[in-house]
Amino acid sequence: MCSGAHGQHNPVEQPAESSNDIVVGQSADLSGPYAKITRQFITGANVYFAQLNSRGGIGGRRIRLLTLDDQNDPVQAVRNTHQLLDEHKAIALFGYIGAQTTAAVLPLLNERKVPYFAPVTGSRIVYTAFNRHVFTIRASYANEYDYLFSRFSQIGLKRMAIFNDATGQPYNAMMKGKISDASAQLVALESILGQDVEKIADKLLASRPDVVLIMSISQNVNSALIRSLRTKGYLGYFYCASLVCSPLLTSDLEEAASGLIISQIVPHPWKARTPIVHEYQKAMRTARVTQFSYLGLEGYIAAKVLAEGLSRASSKLTHEKLIVALETVNDKTYDNAGYQINFSPSSHQGSTYVDVVTVDRTGTVQP
Repeated sequence: MCSGAHGQHNPVEQPAESSNDIVVGQSADLSGPYAKITRQFITGANVYFAQLNSRGGIGGRRIRLLTLDDQNDPVQAVRNTHQLLDEHKAIALFGYIGAQTTAAVLPLLNERKVPYFAPVTGSRIVYTAFNRHVFTIRASYANEYDYLFSRFSQIGLKRMAIFNDATGQPYNAMMKGKISDASAQLVALESILGQDVEKIADKLLASRPDVVLIMSISQNVNSALIRSLRTKGYLGYFYCASLVCSPLLTSDLEEAASGLIISQIVPHPWKARTPIVHEYQKAMRTARVTQFSYLGLEGYIAAKVLAEGLSRASSKLTHEKLIVALETVNDKTYDNAGYQINFSPSSHQGSTYVDVVTVDRTGTVQP
């Protein structure tokens, strides 16, 4: 169980649990393949909640983010969710990581009519059909790809290769359609399933792509493929979506990451060009956290917007009151300068914000 300090990724010490706390429940991967994503997100969220609690919380009640480790195991995620709702009386489920755990808990949250806020995934499972209990604050993968392909045509990238794994394969048809719509050419489609990285790198190199679209979610495999292609002389671009590439930015890719194109769903967290980024940086420094990140900013924004809903839901909080309150948060009633949030009774996708950044020769992310 994670509810307090865990090194630099989750530095904000949580107070001892009180019966008067507003408990926000999270089942997430703290020790498995998505641990880096989880801990960066939790850092930002806990920084915001700690800041809010220092000002008196919500109506004098502290918000307590209670995170249980599921190691990206959907079965464990369901167990954790039962525990969060039954034992800890969580008012909302928050920041679950990835599509698999989300798919596993959706039937339970629908049955219990619990707000499921800010899942960290762009999967179709939470974006294709409206679900009254699900609120997202990030753009979907489809939003990211639409934005990306509109830019590819502008910079003359026409020859495209796809690299994926089991998670990326369901998106093959969609990606082929977007490549065709962009008047580009799919020159290779390779999967890590049943192959090794070196053979895949040889095949991709032979296809002479302008850009390799990385649809795999394995950080180790993706890093190995990028290094291998660079070693073999590939001078083109790589692209990956926010959740695929963001964790790679703190790895040891070094110069091999040069030419990496990344779609991001929050503003650049290292340059305070917008009020929300300035606020995030100030809060992080106050909490003595020196490492900013896209996922940390996402967690900070998620916590801030959820807290706004909690504040509007009145002192006698219920799941239903929170849902109704969150549906009133929009750009006409809520100022979140630099990252607009728009909920309504008919739409719970709070944002479609997408930007594209690149990694330069020094490994620095350039907006």
